[in-house]
Amino acid sequence: MNRGFRIGMAATLLAFGPAAAAPKPAARPATRVESRPADRWTADANLMVEREVGVGTRIAGIIDAIEADRGQFVRKGQALATLDQREFELDRRAAEAAFAAADADFQRYKELFGEKLASKAELEQRRARYEQARVDLEKAKLTIDRSVIRAPFDGIVVDRTARIGQKVLVEDTTPLFKVSALEPLLARVYLAERWLDRLRVGDRVSVVSTQFPAAQSAGRIAFLSPVIDPGSGTFQVIVTVPRDSGRIFRPGTAVKVTFAPSSH
Repeated sequence: MNRGFRIGMAATLLAFGPAAAAPKPAARPATRVESRPADRWTADANLMVEREVGVGTRIAGIIDAIEADRGQFVRKGQALATLDQREFELDRRAAEAAFAAADADFQRYKELFGEKLASKAELEQRRARYEQARVDLEKAKLTIDRSVIRAPFDGIVVDRTARIGQKVLVEDTTPLFKVSALEPLLARVYLAERWLDRLRVGDRVSVVSTQFPAAQSAGRIAFLSPVIDPGSGTFQVIVTVPRDSGRIFRPGTAVKVTFAPSSH
């Protein structure tokens, strides 16, 4: 009897195999791991300034004097060059004489009109001549003022093409001077979109000169672009950079900008 039972169990195992006796456990679903950007990121940039302009003339004339040269620091409104003013001065003197005559004539007719010895039409005619003479005098003074080419803001003269005796025209496209402000210095970099939630305006960053590693400064994020470039998947970041103690930093300096944001 026992021998027959054992033979039957053996036949059952052979028929269904080991899987029937021990079913496999169900597979666990895969867990998706979200990657995070590194804690530090360094980008290359060149320092720049917002204010760097070419300065030309606002009136035609002949350059009579050069008042500032390359490398010179200038204040806003300081003379860079002066045009020959002799003809302009003659025009001003003629305008002053015409204005004085028109003013005297106008005042005389106001008295005559008050005494009913002149008509209102005659008075208005003298008033119009007076106003035209006044405008002509103001234009003559403005011409003399514009004959002095001035610095538009505090900065350094980084280039000069103006020469004494040179004839200059308003429509000339080549600037006579190029003036650049030295501060504030800015660095523009482009970061990957994954950094967007790690940065805030005001965050501190490290700025180091590429050629002179000892020249360092602590900058701050001044601007985070509100848009992402769909082609590159990057967004613009502008950093303000104080001058370093060794005065190496200047417009055009190659630097490395390191971002190490804390958690927000």
